[in-house]
Amino acid sequence: MNNKVLILFICLTSLGCREQVKKELSIANQKPLLIKNISDPVERENTLFAFVGEKIDVSEIPVSEWAMDFGFKAKYKILLKVYGNYSNDTIEFVGYDHYGFPRFAEFKYVLLFVSNDSGRLYHEKYMFHDVYKTKDGRWAGPYSISDYNHPYIEAVDIKPELIEFQEQVSYPINGLRQGYINLRYPEPFYKIVDSSAVAIYGNFLEDLFLLKKRTVLTARGLFSGKQEIEKKLQELDSLDTKTKK
Repeated sequence: MNNKVLILFICLTSLGCREQVKKELSIANQKPLLIKNISDPVERENTLFAFVGEKIDVSEIPVSEWAMDFGFKAKYKILLKVYGNYSNDTIEFVGYDHYGFPRFAEFKYVLLFVSNDSGRLYHEKYMFHDVYKTKDGRWAGPYSISDYNHPYIEAVDIKPELIEFQEQVSYPINGLRQGYINLRYPEPFYKIVDSSAVAIYGNFLEDLFLLKKRTVLTARGLFSGKQEIEKKLQELDSLDTKTKK
């Protein structure tokens, strides 16, 4: 390699390194999309970190032969901080899933939720949403029956909306029973095209997080309002019962 080529190689390498360092610093210093309410005593104590991640690796970890759950470890590149904070551009965590290998590992980009327990990061069990870029450059996820089937959903004012994804988002339905298809991919939120369910409705990233926050994560005690929601639901149930009499 002559001197000119060597100099050019060093310059290109240095430039690449500088750009990578800048990118990592930008992620580290990035403010989360949604700010944590530290004035709320319940929320202040949670260690939750939610982020949009790109899968690097998800693999099995050994568990006790008596364990009821499948164990896994995961490594993701952080693309966007949604809630809470984390100082690196990649994140590693462990988790457990009663149904086997975690379903979120099927997707390239996901909204994930992890919490810190004694210095180790754990996946909030079953909490994720596959996400995709929209035509206006935002992140969004298709309609999910699990988000709109929680007991607390009656106290939530978020609704599915039409989403224009950059590319078609669809799920294979070959071999699935019709009843399951109707439940998981209902109209008008999905359109059945040949052997796929094509996403038509969904929610943008902020609402995807809020749906989890106000239902499952509140029920788990990470956010305040559990008693208030349950009281409101009891009142609604009581009113409904009186109306039917």
